[in-house]
Amino acid sequence: MRKIAKVVKILFGTAAKKYPSFFVLEAFKTVVQIGMPFVGILLTPLIVDEVCGARDVNRLIRLAAVLIVTECVLAILQEALSSQINKYQERLDNYFTMQIGVHSMNLDFQLTEDKEALDQLDRAKTGMSWYSGGVYGVSEQVFMFFGNLFKIVGFITVIAMKAPWLLLFLFLFVLANSFVTAKCNKVDVEAFNKLSKVNRLFGYFGWTVTDFRYGKDVRLYDAKDMLVNRWRTNTEISNEAWKWQGKTGFRYKKYTVLAGTLMNFALYLYAGMLVLSAKISIGIFTQIIETSGALNATLNGLVWNVQELVKRCNYAYEYVVFMEYPEAMEKNHEPVNSGLHTIEFRHVSFAYPNTDKKILDDICITIPPGEKLSIVGLNGAGKTTFIKLLCRLYDPTEGEILLDGRDIREYDYEEYKKQFAPVFQDFKLFGFTIGENILQKDISERSEDETEKLKELMGLVELDGLLEKNEKGIDTTVFTIFDEEGIEPSGGEQQKIAIARALYKDAPVIMLDEPTAALDPVAEYEIYRQFHTLVGNKTAFYISHRLSSCRFCDRIAVFAEGKIAECGNHDSLVKKEDGIYAKMFEAQAQYYR
Repeated sequence: MRKIAKVVKILFGTAAKKYPSFFVLEAFKTVVQIGMPFVGILLTPLIVDEVCGARDVNRLIRLAAVLIVTECVLAILQEALSSQINKYQERLDNYFTMQIGVHSMNLDFQLTEDKEALDQLDRAKTGMSWYSGGVYGVSEQVFMFFGNLFKIVGFITVIAMKAPWLLLFLFLFVLANSFVTAKCNKVDVEAFNKLSKVNRLFGYFGWTVTDFRYGKDVRLYDAKDMLVNRWRTNTEISNEAWKWQGKTGFRYKKYTVLAGTLMNFALYLYAGMLVLSAKISIGIFTQIIETSGALNATLNGLVWNVQELVKRCNYAYEYVVFMEYPEAMEKNHEPVNSGLHTIEFRHVSFAYPNTDKKILDDICITIPPGEKLSIVGLNGAGKTTFIKLLCRLYDPTEGEILLDGRDIREYDYEEYKKQFAPVFQDFKLFGFTIGENILQKDISERSEDETEKLKELMGLVELDGLLEKNEKGIDTTVFTIFDEEGIEPSGGEQQKIAIARALYKDAPVIMLDEPTAALDPVAEYEIYRQFHTLVGNKTAFYISHRLSSCRFCDRIAVFAEGKIAECGNHDSLVKKEDGIYAKMFEAQAQYYR
């Protein structure tokens, strides 16, 4: 009950703020549905008795007309209300999908790489879609439940006045049927839990097979068979789960048919005996049969409502759990001082969640305001992790990171993030315009000054030629996936757009993690040649495998096996006998001699 109450409170409360008229229409439809069966139950016995008794044609026509017209009006009204309500189904689904998306973007970054959090996200999405039907599916059960309650009271009243013993037979049947339904629902929930992981894998392989962005690799490396086989394997696992659900559920459902047959036999036998003993008329016989059938269906419907509501709310509860997913990092509210900052790593160690291997081990380094620090080292040495910790995408496992002498965990998180403008090696551009990718703002909200600054930045990163080739300039769409007139920029052009985005943010600290990996050596040199123009007096962190970039930096930190093995400027490190940096520089330099 706690889960149901929480789901109904959160889902209905959220939906009512956005679409209040949805619930008004549901209430009206429920009232109409309550009244519909009683029209036939009250008027049919009068018509039957008139046919079997006085046979007054005028009265018969009037009764039939009232019955037909009333049922027709109620049916039309129900269809009209249902049609209006159905319009909200897609809107509600999209609205809650958007809520999941917004919350996903607000989650602490480390949760986006956490398997448990990813599984919970998948359960939230599937639990709010075809498993529960979302707000629409849950609300239908809630309103049907209350509608069935009112109908049951009316049906019981009618039967109790004419054939009270029938209520006992109906009660026993509903009791047996509810037991079977509970077993089936338990099977459904167990199948849902089995399928949550399978669905994520199924979706990944399914979309990868049809995603044209993988086209070159699939063809040139003949990966088709591997992908199709993995998709087929996961499809078979999914099919087995569905097969188990159907087979196990049928084991219980067949008893419902048997119980229904016995119930109908008892119903007709008892009502027929009442007619033969002249205790009721033929019209009342039809009323009892119709009402008993309606009560039986409604009682079973009520049990089904309850169990379906429990099942749907259990599925939808995964959404509630995800939306209340605990923060992975401590957040405080201390303001960050404006201007440049002194950064210090004090005995910082870090291991990724659920692992014991330290990626960084006892890192100690101080970066004064405005320093340009180059970070070098072999793959896996911890260079990118160092930057992620400074950006507070993760918190250290041990030690502390200080900004202006204060632990970064004490600062307001949103304000702290504004101090950094990183460009990671695996950066992403969106299928929006060039200007939107840099400014992170809709075209309609852009001022003339912002437009001029964007054009200036495009020139600084040497992308003005790209603008000249396209009539729309900075309003040219990146990628052609949504816009046929868009462009497919090269890897180097994409990185330059990402660098322009970082520079536009105008943060005190800029971080470039392999910023020129997709550029040729000449283009890379041009980017670094304008280093001081682009970065100015800001503090800058550079990660690069091409050590020529180190010549532009004030200091170099050499990472090896999670530690800072060497630290100094280029001239001092290159002369260090058997030094890591000296060996790396010599290994690269020989190819340019």
